[in-house]
Amino acid sequence: MIVKHYTHASVEHPERNEDAVLIVQNEGYAPVFGVIDGMGGHQHQLENGQILTGHEASSFLVQAITESLSQVPLSIDASPGGEAEKLLLAAINNANLRLYSEVNQGEKLSINHRVGAVLTVGIICENGQRMVCAQVGDTRAYIYSEGDLFQICYDEDNIEFMVKQGLLSAEDGSRVTDVLNQYDGVNAPKVEGNITISGQPFELYIAWRWFMVGNSALGILPSNIVLNAMGIDAEDPAPQVSRIEIAQGDTLFFCSDGLYKNMSDGEIAAVLRASDEAAVQLGEAALSRSEDRGNQRRNPDDISALTIKF
Repeated sequence: MIVKHYTHASVEHPERNEDAVLIVQNEGYAPVFGVIDGMGGHQHQLENGQILTGHEASSFLVQAITESLSQVPLSIDASPGGEAEKLLLAAINNANLRLYSEVNQGEKLSINHRVGAVLTVGIICENGQRMVCAQVGDTRAYIYSEGDLFQICYDEDNIEFMVKQGLLSAEDGSRVTDVLNQYDGVNAPKVEGNITISGQPFELYIAWRWFMVGNSALGILPSNIVLNAMGIDAEDPAPQVSRIEIAQGDTLFFCSDGLYKNMSDGEIAAVLRASDEAAVQLGEAALSRSEDRGNQRRNPDDISALTIKF
């Protein structure tokens, strides 16, 4: 197992990085990996002068989850409802409550002054044969296997919000996501057909752009909206859970939205296929694109990438 990672602060706030990479590799125990994307909201100064930002949220969650998952058995069962899933969900729920109560001081801070985060975390189970993965928000995990790239959990974003509200069908939401994942910021994807938004038909070759920038007339929120986050309230965040088989030669790829919103799936797959330093190369490519104001896909956010090659 070869592990590489990259993380870099946003070009808009280079003094702090609100992303964090989670790597837990203790000899004799199951490895745990993930990416956490902190959300600062309205920065809040505590009585001691400390400024709370997304950096504090992501750093706290790395510590809390590491404490919970540092001694998971190598052979732990990855089955639905099995021990790995139970441990992973318990760790995330515990970290959520601790971030809410210890950092955000519960109800003492108004909701717009609380810091939070989104995350994707996976446990490598059954002696490296399977992974159980949980996601809150819109960070991502992929598996690159035999030339194909597969996203493991879906994004809890503005598209999923519209699907849940009944304003967009799940099928049309998937089509929009596929188009956005193909877009490199320069060459518009070639798409055909219509989608229905709030009961009205629109040509897909026009409509997909609205899901990047928003369209208030149609109730489409900008792409930086997330439905689910850690630490904002005491309620369990109810993560998505998925599991995958892992084979020799496969690569797991975790990243924050600062990476995948600057890079297409095709570009990600090409680098994973060609390089053993894909985390750094993809991170640097995303950073360069985030600095290019002429690129329509530009997303000036913190960037994190993590590869695990088997």
